[in-house]
Order: sequence, then C-alpha cells, then structure tokens
Amino acid sequence: MVTVNENKALYEEIMEKAKRIGEAAELEALEADHNSTISPRLAEIIREEEIHKLILPKEFGHPQLDWRTFVDMVSTVGYHNLSAAWLTYFFSAHNAWVCYYPKHIRDEVINQGGFVADVFAPIGKVEPAEGGYTVSGKYSFVSGINYCDWVGVGAMMKFDDSERPERVGILFKVSDLEVVKTWDSLGLRGSGSNTLIIDNVFVKPDAILRFSKIIEKSQPPYEDFDQDYLYYNTPFYPGFYVGFAAMAVGGAERVVAEFEKHTAGRMRFSGINEKDSPTSQRVLAELKLEMLSAQTLLTEYINMMERDKGGAYDGSQYKAIRAKIIDKCVQIAVKALLTLGGHALLKGHPVEMFMRDLIAIGTHITSLYEDGILGYGRQLFGVQTNIQG
Repeated sequence: MVTVNENKALYEEIMEKAKRIGEAAELEALEADHNSTISPRLAEIIREEEIHKLILPKEFGHPQLDWRTFVDMVSTVGYHNLSAAWLTYFFSAHNAWVCYYPKHIRDEVINQGGFVADVFAPIGKVEPAEGGYTVSGKYSFVSGINYCDWVGVGAMMKFDDSERPERVGILFKVSDLEVVKTWDSLGLRGSGSNTLIIDNVFVKPDAILRFSKIIEKSQPPYEDFDQDYLYYNTPFYPGFYVGFAAMAVGGAERVVAEFEKHTAGRMRFSGINEKDSPTSQRVLAELKLEMLSAQTLLTEYINMMERDKGGAYDGSQYKAIRAKIIDKCVQIAVKALLTLGGHALLKGHPVEMFMRDLIAIGTHITSLYEDGILGYGRQLFGVQTNIQG
C-alpha cells in the first residue's frame, strides 16, 4: 500500500471495506472467471459498503477521501482479486464525472443510488431532434454494465462556440438500452465488460457533458459547488485514471507474496528446497525491488495530483508514470510465473490468474506502455502532444 492517511480511523474503516470486498471476490474468483462476471452477491457487497458513494461532494453525507486513501482502497481489493478492484474503482470513480452535470441531473443519478458505467470512445452517432438529439452506437468493453443503472457513452459533436468537433459524454439509463453479453477475454473476466447497443435513443441537451470544459477548469459550470471535493481540486484525467495503476500495484504485491510462498514450499528433483536456489533468491530480490519502484512511482503520481490541484499540468508525464507502473507490475507477474514453472501455469493458480488480469490492465487504452513513454519523450523535447493524462 502507499501511505496511511492522517485520519487513521477513516483510513482503517475504508481498508476494512476494501478487505471485505476483496476477500469475498477471491472466494468467487474461479466462478467469476467462468461466468465472465462477478456475482450478484459481490455486487451487493460493494453496494452495502457504499463504495460508489465514497468520493462524492460532502453534501451527500459521505466521507470525502483523500487520494492516498482512495488509492490504497483500490490496491487492497486488487491484492485479493483484480476484477473486483476494477469494478470497485469504476463504481466509485464514475460518479465523479456525473458531478460535472447540472445539479438536477447530478442529484437524480446520485440520489437514485445505482452504479454508473461508462465507455467514452467517441463512436456514437448524434443527430439533432426536436428538443434534443438522438444517439446511436455499438459500444464494447462496458465494464460492470450487468449491475449498472446508468451509463455514459462517447461521441463527437460540434458546438457553436467551438471551431471543431469535440468529444462528449452522454448519459443514459441502462434500462433504455440493450446489453449484449459478449465478454470472453484473457483477463479481467469477472469485470463483465459486455457490449452496449444504443438504437436511436433520444436525449436532452443537458445530458451531454463537454469534456473540453472540464479540461479547461476542474470545477463544474455552476457556482454553488463543494470547494473541497476531490475531483474539483485535481487535474481531472490523471485523477480519473489513477485507479488503473493502483489496482495493478495491489495485484503485483499479491504475485510477489505468492512467489515467495510457493518458492519456499517447492522442491527440485535434486531434493534441494527451491528457496535455497540462487536463481529464485535473485528473482525474489528483483521482484521486491521492482515492486518498490512501482509503489514509489505511484506515490509520486499522487503527490503530483496534490501539487497540481486543478490548474495547468503535464498530462504526458502522468500517462508515462502510470504506464510505467503498470508495465512493471505486468513484468513482475510474468517473471514470477516463468520462474515458478509449470505448476503455476495450471488454470486457477493465483499467479496464473493475476498474470492474466495484469496483462489485461496493461492493454487498456490509458495504460499502453509504448504510447505513454513516446508521448512523454515528445513532450520533453517540446513537441505538443495534447495528452490529457
């Protein structure tokens, strides 16, 4: 984990919530892997612990977490199960962009209490209609949609005050759309990231969120807002994406622990205990140091968010650090499995499952290593990248 927050009682309470979710998910890991979704029981545990309400404006009556506590919560769930961490992170973070909508929409969604999903790839087709717009599109990889009441989707739109089309988010009730169960992946199988079909569905203009306005200013467009709210005082995209690195760190920590445990109990054909092998001793030392490096980078990422507040920031550096953290965690899992040998390759072995899940995290568009490192390098040489974080 990263750092214990000064509010020790709150920190410990949140970690207990995370541990409960993680341990329940670990017990159901094989079932979720087979079914390509977490169970209704686990979704209900996340709801009971009110994870989706933890980073809301204070007017909703829930504790406002600092970044360290939030990151450690996600990492703690990730230590036990990465699909559960993926959804725990999303179900909490997705309320953040809802808080940029006009107050009546924000309040409706949050007070209704349902989970929120999103897929902001700008592939939707938006057409003018009387009193608003109609939207159509087929969206893949909609994580957690099986248990969500609301969803935001992406599209490109042209506005009168802008010279070129811009990416927007459009809010829908899931009950108005079609969910198709298509999720059959290498890793993160429990995330239930199915396909969403929107067929000529009407929306009012106030259901459309302009991300360009959030990039310009982290605060919402209305005046009466919570000055202490986490996302109103942080560069939006780095804050929105931090959970990917957080869960990867938690998963990699578990891999290192599993490597140490299985190595200590493993015997070679020669009768020598594997823990006495120079090979495994070197590998464990390397894994521990790489783990420390990933944790340190994550701490620096958090420190940067706290320093930058909601003002100007270098998005390419955030993306590169996040990509580097995740790449280190993936490599930790691969190295651990290759060193442990064939028994760790068996389906359902913890290292096998965590390796698949960590690879899946690394394939997310915000985690791609080559993109992140190239963008940062270009920025360092003064090339404008337009990377948002």
